[in-house]
Amino acid sequence: LTHILSNSFLYRSYALVLSGNHVFTSGAQGTNAAAVRGALRANQTDLLTVVLPQSLEKQTAESQELLAKVDDIIAFPERDGMSLDMASKLCNSYLLNQTDQLISFAFHESNTIIETVEEAKELQKLVTMLFLD
Repeated sequence: LTHILSNSFLYRSYALVLSGNHVFTSGAQGTNAAAVRGALRANQTDLLTVVLPQSLEKQTAESQELLAKVDDIIAFPERDGMSLDMASKLCNSYLLNQTDQLISFAFHESNTIIETVEEAKELQKLVTMLFLD
């Protein structure tokens, strides 16, 4: 199921970039990696921004390899001392302030993502939430 959803998100990201939309995503694992790969496949890197909750050095080797292909990366090394959960919450709030729409994939126990969805609704963003379980 995750592989199918990742492929779906890869093609959705690809289509969004091809149609001139700017794609923002956080990190480079899971569905975020699929979003990055899709945007890169569209060969319009100016329409892709990856926002990391912490420094690039805190990312996995695999993520760093993928992120090396991205021109616009915003990292927050000053958050390296925070828990990933807290840094992710701040990152998600930053992302919401940069965008008009939120497309989110989560499990029902993904409290950070669910809180971000609620925040997006409060900000009157267009929200699409898909649960993986």
